[in-house]
Amino acid sequence: MQTEPIEAIPAGRRPVRQPGRGWAAAGVLAGVAGFAAMEVGTRLAPADPTAYADAELLVDAYASLGPGLVAAVLALYVIAAFAVVVFGAGLRRALAAQCPAGSLAPDVAWAGTLLVAGLCLVGSGPATEVFFGLLHAAESDPDITASLVRMMDTLPWVWGGLALTVTAVAFGALRHGAAPRWLGVVSIVFTVLVGGLAMAPLQYLAGYVGSIWLVVAGVAYLAGRGARTATMGA
Repeated sequence: MQTEPIEAIPAGRRPVRQPGRGWAAAGVLAGVAGFAAMEVGTRLAPADPTAYADAELLVDAYASLGPGLVAAVLALYVIAAFAVVVFGAGLRRALAAQCPAGSLAPDVAWAGTLLVAGLCLVGSGPATEVFFGLLHAAESDPDITASLVRMMDTLPWVWGGLALTVTAVAFGALRHGAAPRWLGVVSIVFTVLVGGLAMAPLQYLAGYVGSIWLVVAGVAYLAGRGARTATMGA
């Protein structure tokens, strides 16, 4: 009985596997968590804006809602920070697979997500102190707690760094086909929005807009060919 010879696979070679799309899903998670954190944060704001002129009144307004919402804000920002780094790493790989060798676009895209992650983590730090300040409001200095509240309401909202990521995706999509063309066009619009808001005293809105773009981009890479451009193993 004649049989065909079996070709041996050299020990140094491995079958090339397509990378998964978990990084794109992480982008969706980062956007949802970031948007939710900002929405929950706005629920903590006192109904009477004059409370911001008095530290004790401000702390009382926050304490009336309980420290639970502050803990939720903290958790959501940490989730967003971790998820956006994973998304940035996957995005860097996808862009590098399509862009010319030596292109700065992949690294710039990842750097933007690292900036967002850093601000989310740093901005979530004061939330820990605010949590315990509200939990033990009678023993806490309202001036210190109020100042930490203002930091918590500012730092994690600074998503201006994402303008670098959005710009890199727009360039990679329209110039090198590293993402669906429609995402490149949409990213141009978001570049203007995120970058413009980051340079104005409206950085809070940059966080909202940036989180929306993360969801859009994550879904685009999940559904489109952009998620399959990289040919290296994970």
